[in-house]
Amino acid sequence: MKTEKPGDFFSGKNRESLSNLGFKAMTLVMKLMDVLGRHSQKNFKTLGLKSGQTVIDYGCGPARYIGFASGAVGKTGKVIAVDIHPLAIAKVKEKIKKLSLTNVEAVLAENNRTPISDETADIVYALDMFHMVENTNLFLKELSRLVKKDGTIIIEDGHQPRTQTIQKIKQSRCLKIIRETKSHVKCQRS
Repeated sequence: MKTEKPGDFFSGKNRESLSNLGFKAMTLVMKLMDVLGRHSQKNFKTLGLKSGQTVIDYGCGPARYIGFASGAVGKTGKVIAVDIHPLAIAKVKEKIKKLSLTNVEAVLAENNRTPISDETADIVYALDMFHMVENTNLFLKELSRLVKKDGTIIIEDGHQPRTQTIQKIKQSRCLKIIRETKSHVKCQRS
């Protein structure tokens, strides 16, 4: 078992293998951001989710958008929270119970693959995590598989310049950019 040292937030060889300590530190930072500036609520409003939709929060992390998404899609909609980190899935399940969310499901992804059927979602969003993805082509191909043919994929730049986000999307050749906003790049399947 690897011993975590302060500041050793990434275990393993790639950016995607966030340690438990790193995940907990990230959760604390995000909570502080939300308390001080309501960042997640402001950011969430720009997604445009509607009642009855099925949405996938890919890279849900500490479940900061789950309550908002559940309310936006309503009782006839569904939210699928996906992450590669088991602590993220535990956070989602904790929030489902705490808020009595009946339209939310938590799914653990492995190697950018999820046990979710093709063309499930009206909208797939990946917020504040795209900069951490090692194999962006494989990742974007998975998002493309999950969204309906006329659905939307929303990608936030995260901690990288917009030019880098666009370059990665174009290199994937599985998505086309349909709109850019200050916060996101909105795409559809190619």
